[in-house]
Amino acid sequence: MDAVEVDTFWDSCRLVERKADTVSGAPVLVGTRIPADTLVGSVEAHMELRHLAEDEAIAATLKSFPQTPGGAATIHKLLAYQEAHLRQLQA
Repeated sequence: MDAVEVDTFWDSCRLVERKADTVSGAPVLVGTRIPADTLVGSVEAHMELRHLAEDEAIAATLKSFPQTPGGAATIHKLLAYQEAHLRQLQA
């Protein structure tokens, strides 16, 4: 993705917000300071590096980010958003 796509990637995701004074304006989960990219990246890293299934990778990510509102359901929604949005960008 180029810089413009990275800057706008999460803009239409209702689970994510941007606040200029929070995490330098990075897209974070609504009401938190948890960057959306960090959660998704953690799941992907657990799957790739530890060879975990998606649900196991989400559980491992939640151990690092137990304050994630909505828990596993939120992470599943972020992953689904990412997958759908990437398909749109590639089309």
